[in-house]
Amino acid sequence: MKFAVVSLVGWLMIGTAEAGPPYAVPTPKIVDPGHAGLAHWFGALKAAEGGTGVARALHYGDSTIVADGFASTIRARLVARFGDAGPGFVSAGLNGTWNQRSDVTNSRSGDWEWRTILLGGGGGRYGLGGIVGIVRAGGHATIRAIDAAKAPVVQRHAELWYQGGAGYGSYWVSADDKEIGRGAAAAAATEDRRFALDVPAGFTKLAFGATGGTVPVYGVVLETGKPGATWEALGVTGVGSKSFTTYAKDSLRPQVELRKPDLIVVMLGGNEAGYPALMSKDGVAYEPIYAAALTTILAGRGAASCLVVTPLDQGFVDEVDATEKPRPGMKNLVAAQARAATTNGCAFWSTYDAMGGAGSALRWAHLRGYGTGDLVHVTPKGLDVLGGLLADELLAEYDGWAAGG
Repeated sequence: MKFAVVSLVGWLMIGTAEAGPPYAVPTPKIVDPGHAGLAHWFGALKAAEGGTGVARALHYGDSTIVADGFASTIRARLVARFGDAGPGFVSAGLNGTWNQRSDVTNSRSGDWEWRTILLGGGGGRYGLGGIVGIVRAGGHATIRAIDAAKAPVVQRHAELWYQGGAGYGSYWVSADDKEIGRGAAAAAATEDRRFALDVPAGFTKLAFGATGGTVPVYGVVLETGKPGATWEALGVTGVGSKSFTTYAKDSLRPQVELRKPDLIVVMLGGNEAGYPALMSKDGVAYEPIYAAALTTILAGRGAASCLVVTPLDQGFVDEVDATEKPRPGMKNLVAAQARAATTNGCAFWSTYDAMGGAGSALRWAHLRGYGTGDLVHVTPKGLDVLGGLLADELLAEYDGWAAGG
């Protein structure tokens, strides 16, 4: 299992040979009557554009965003227009297996272990991003924010999100090799904690580690202290809607509340396209599965906007005649997610339709430079195209809202 996951992320990062653009299809519009689903986030973006605030977005998903290709394109467009507020929350799962971000570099030493909502084992607590990194005494990690040219970006706010509990050790945090925090993770009962500190002088390197015992870490927050936008990719390799039942009841809600997002994006379903529930009429048997995950993720949203984004189209190789065929349940999956978006007051966008709808995965799979050939994933260049289409629509919707349309 571990080898397969590592290979998948590597595949997504490397891609295939570059060639011409994919075939032309009409770009689907964001479904959001009266901008009701995105209005709060638009307000935060307007404040950032005016130089007075930060617009934070959390993007939950599966392997489509774990390599950051789709999300990084949207992030770059927002930062270019509204300003760079920093990477925001960065999951403790940054490694070749579970999650990657293009706007940070990281290194680790010592003894580490990971628990995720895919495989469990975390006692129901997986923090904001669905991953807990368990660092043992003597282990540490270093994280740097970088720009598109890989140059370091100065940050002025740091946070460490971790777990307290019986028998745990202590943590330390440093900025540019100067210690800025230290404390005990030991507690009478298991609880989620956060260390946070403004660093007015700025720093380019954040490090943290454990002493005297184990410290479970959910992630860190890096912010520039300037107005702007964040797009915080919280993908976990292999997850689906049912993975969110791994969270203990209400354990994700306070984590989301603590981060105070202005927008929550949910992009699940890529690992559900073969579900038998999708073979029922209109996918009604699938809808409760997806709706339950949406409820869990959005429980701590407060006034935040939300956006449901469908997975990519998929195909499969028929074992009987060895021919490539479209996944028959995709249309029902998309329809079910659209209904769930409406029920929860979320905006909706169909990546499935952006690719060309039913059977498009078969065409993309053989587009040199865009398809990986597995009928499920696309290359980084393909993800850049699709992320760019969503960015176009988000900015067009924002401009329409700002103009009073």
